[in-house]
Amino acid sequence: MKLGVKAFVLTLLTSLAVFTFLLYISLIGSSQELPAEAEQGKLIYQEKACVECHTLFGNGGYWGGDLTKSYSRFGRDGLAAYLTDPPLLSGAKKKRHDKLNDKEAAMVAAYLEFVNSVDNLTWPPEPNRKK
Repeated sequence: MKLGVKAFVLTLLTSLAVFTFLLYISLIGSSQELPAEAEQGKLIYQEKACVECHTLFGNGGYWGGDLTKSYSRFGRDGLAAYLTDPPLLSGAKKKRHDKLNDKEAAMVAAYLEFVNSVDNLTWPPEPNRKK
């Protein structure tokens, strides 16, 4: 392998190892169960393939942004409003985020509330955006 490829693979494996370790440490001693409504929200998140665009705990797509702490930013009502009446996607003329019904939106919001409650030791780090 060329040096650049080796460095990339090593960086990738190191990042995955660090993420796995941090997730393990954050879950030690945690007996927090997934509430039923949040479990249904997780299934909707999986069925709608949200992970293709969105990130949770640093894993997933990067086009739609990280949802790990989205509940703390928008709350249940803000998330539900966005999911039931989505605006045009950034940079798109006609494409909208998938529209959910009220029940689905409430379940996804409950799942994101649960995700928000997990102590992720500030992982993933916020990007350093220069003004």
